Amino acid sequence: MPTDSKPNTQNQEEIDLLYLFVRFGEFLKKATIKLINFIGSILVFLLQKWYYFAIAIILAVLSAFIQNKASESFFHSHLTMRSNATHNQPVMSNLERLGEYADTKNYSALSEELNLSIEDAMAIKGLETFWFYDIGNDGIFDGMDVESKFLSDTSIVKIDSVFSVRAEVYNSVVLGKLEEGLVYYLENSPFLASLNKQRLSNLEAQFSQIEYEIEKLDSLQKREYYTNPDELRQKDGQIVFTSEKEVRIYHSQMFKLLRLKQDRERDLNIYSGVVTILEGFTVPIEPDNGIIQNAQKLIWYYLLLALLIAVIIKFRKKIWISNK
Repeated sequence: MPTDSKPNTQNQEEIDLLYLFVRFGEFLKKATIKLINFIGSILVFLLQKWYYFAIAIILAVLSAFIQNKASESFFHSHLTMRSNATHNQPVMSNLERLGEYADTKNYSALSEELNLSIEDAMAIKGLETFWFYDIGNDGIFDGMDVESKFLSDTSIVKIDSVFSVRAEVYNSVVLGKLEEGLVYYLENSPFLASLNKQRLSNLEAQFSQIEYEIEKLDSLQKREYYTNPDELRQKDGQIVFTSEKEVRIYHSQMFKLLRLKQDRERDLNIYSGVVTILEGFTVPIEPDNGIIQNAQKLIWYYLLLALLIAVIIKFRKKIWISNK
């Protein structure tokens, strides 16, 4: 009797497992059918109420047109700047002060700081600075922190030598003058100019020292080659004199010094200013608040409103009864 109970138990477990799979398959089939029916009913409802959404699109375009006529058009563009004198934060803080002048419409201060006319200063709507960030610390820029999401994230590296400046202007022609004005403003900052002067002095001293090290290494290599005495060499068990020189390889040290020299030359000649513009402002074609741009922002609100009205009208009787 005990020998028959074990196979019977195993067979019963297999039957129960098969039964569970069958029930699960039926449940999955019914759920899929219900989901398809639900999606189908939604599509049918939307097609039946198409005129609500057509009216919403027309209203969005009309609102965008009215909004465009009621407000002055403005454009935006980005500039990429390299901070040479110091790291990004002091330079960005100086530029943020210009943004405050633009926000408060202090055009006289903006004109003086940027060396622009009052008319050009009045064409500036806003100025902002943004960090670039590097995910994974692989040396490749992964994006621009427009929403300041990554400032406190320790797993993401902020690029501390290059940043972006976003300018909003009412007249795109002023962007070229603004670019020159930003450089003028930063170059004439006493604090940043002092830091840059000290940096250039240090670079010149390093450059002279590297040149001296290169000459010394070159002369050392020549002296060892031409002045070493004949050396004893062992060949076939005998000691013989040879005049062949054992030349030491100084290529790695020399190449390292040459790379350092090139880096210092680049910093002295190309990055000699407080900042360097790596990529200037591009002239935008379409305004930020044009009819198309405004319609793209408004259309979702109107469509959501149209859907809400259609649902309320469709189920108004049920809503009325439930309120009673």
